[in-house]
Amino acid sequence: MGKKAVVLGGGGSRGSYQVGIWRALDELGFDYEIVTGTSVGALNGALMTQRDIEKAEEMWAQIKTADIMDIDVTDTVGSARDFTGKLGAFLGEMAKNGGADPRPLEEMLRRFIDEDKIRRSNIDFSFVTVEYPSLTAKFITRDTLPEGELVDFLMASAACFPAMKARVIGDKKYLDGGYQDNVPVELAIDMGADDIIAVDLEAIGRVRPVRNAGGVRIRTIRSRWDLGVFILFDSATARRNMRLGYLDAMKEFGRLDGWAYAFHPGEIGRCTKRLEKYFDMVSAKTGLYLAKARATPMEAIARKKLGELALRIGRVTPENLTLAGMESAGRIFGLSPEEVYTAEEFNARLAEALGALPVMADAAVLSAMEAVKKPKELRKLIRMVDKRHVVSFCYQQLGRLFAGRENSAARAILLAAAVPEAFLAACYFYLLYLEEIQG
Repeated sequence: MGKKAVVLGGGGSRGSYQVGIWRALDELGFDYEIVTGTSVGALNGALMTQRDIEKAEEMWAQIKTADIMDIDVTDTVGSARDFTGKLGAFLGEMAKNGGADPRPLEEMLRRFIDEDKIRRSNIDFSFVTVEYPSLTAKFITRDTLPEGELVDFLMASAACFPAMKARVIGDKKYLDGGYQDNVPVELAIDMGADDIIAVDLEAIGRVRPVRNAGGVRIRTIRSRWDLGVFILFDSATARRNMRLGYLDAMKEFGRLDGWAYAFHPGEIGRCTKRLEKYFDMVSAKTGLYLAKARATPMEAIARKKLGELALRIGRVTPENLTLAGMESAGRIFGLSPEEVYTAEEFNARLAEALGALPVMADAAVLSAMEAVKKPKELRKLIRMVDKRHVVSFCYQQLGRLFAGRENSAARAILLAAAVPEAFLAACYFYLLYLEEIQG
């Protein structure tokens, strides 16, 4: 009989996302018997093995960079120049001291990690570090862990050299486990798991292909949102990431709908049903049928790019295409991904955001957008244009198409080929408009 496992990847400050997933798994009754992790995933994994979710949430809700490394930087990034300055501070520490001093992290772990509790736990725990200079993966289990050295080896697993100093234990040096196995799924399989939730923070590190997964169910959860700069720890970002992790786990288990955003169950299907006939009208006007047998080269490019937006979610279906349009519009107009929406609420927020958009100020750019005839030229032209204005421009072109203006269909196909996400968002806005005036 196999076991359930949680696999936690490395990724520095992005580890807060894993705690949100943990909270959801507890609510969902996913009774994991194995936890494996690397780097920050090993630190969170130790707390999971202790079953101390409140401690983990408390730790992440108030964390800051100074709690992790002895280096004088603020946590937030205000601009590209600001990030360059912070990166320079880290590089300076690397050059001067062989990496930032992680003593604050060690002190925090000694407050939160209870080695005796982990050894007594009914959850089997293992994590990854790397011996230096051979760069050999070392898998730490409760059986192989020397008494009293759990925090030392957790620090070794998280020693993200050269940003942080290598960890010395006895006569050996250790580095971050991400150098060899940043998402240790196969380790969980070797420990007897056949139902695995893996959390990939998509950070720097080696993700090994799983070779012996026959009969093993593996569900990998990744965020569709930027989880922040992995070397900067900020409590506000951590709280946001925990919320995103919670919602993504609920979506993975079918308790919520959506891909990047979260919707109450059934909302996307009901919204698709309401808008489907208007979708057909837009397809007929533009000629952009996804399953059309014949197409001009430009139509083929446009259909392929629009289809790819739906394929990110799954198969190209009316429901996924509707969701892709909704979420493209939501992203571009800055709707919060931390809420759970009804379709009606989401659509109302979108309409409000589009209505509040100021008129595009640069008339010369607008005129040039009207005249351009090639996708490459259009992409170059709009590089510095607010994406919301690109959506608004596409929306206006759809209005002209429905009003019977000459060459509007060709213009729509050009826009779909050049700026597919903005065009799909505009189509979704136009579906809402058609529903309002005809519904």
